Amino acid sequence: MKQQEVQLKEQLFIYMDKFEEFQTTMAKTNELFTAFKQETEKLTKKIKKLEKEMVMWCTKWENNNKILLQMAEEKTINDKNYMIFQIKLERLEKLYKALQIERNELSEKVEVLKGQVSVKVADVDLAVPVMHSCAALDSSIVLNTSSRRAPGVHLEADPKGMNELKFLSTGSLLGVDLDEV
Repeated sequence: MKQQEVQLKEQLFIYMDKFEEFQTTMAKTNELFTAFKQETEKLTKKIKKLEKEMVMWCTKWENNNKILLQMAEEKTINDKNYMIFQIKLERLEKLYKALQIERNELSEKVEVLKGQVSVKVADVDLAVPVMHSCAALDSSIVLNTSSRRAPGVHLEADPKGMNELKFLSTGSLLGVDLDEV
C-alpha cells in the first residue's frame, strides 16, 4: 500500500505538472486569443474606415465624372457656337469690305456729281436774274436746264433762295444739301 501510495503520489505530481503546463498553455492561448481579438477589432475598424473612404471616393469620382461629361457637352456646344461666330465674323468682314468699296465708289460718284452740280449752279446763277424777273414763277416747279444736264438729274428752285441746290435722281441723294455730303 505504501507502494501504491507512492505511485499515486508520483502520478499526482505528473498530473499536477501536466495541469500546470496545461494552465500555462491555456494562459498563453488566452493571451494570444485576446491579442488576436484586439487585432481583428482594429482591422475591422480600419476596414470600416476604408470602406467609408471608398464610398466617399466613389461618390466623388461619380460626381467628377458627371461634371466632366457636362463640361464635355458644354465644350462641344461652345465649339459649335465658336464655329458659328467665326463664320458670322467672316461674313461681317466680307460685308464690311464690300460696304467700304461701295462707300468709296459712292464718294467718287458724289464728287463727280458735285462737279456737275457746280457747273449747273454757275448756269443757274446766270439764269437767276432772268427767272426773278418772271412774276409767274412757282417755287415748286422743276427746272429743266439745257442738254448739258446729267441724265436723271433735275434741279429744283429753292423758295428761300438759290444758295442750296437739291438734286433728284433714281437711287441718288434725295433732298440732301450737297454741302453736307
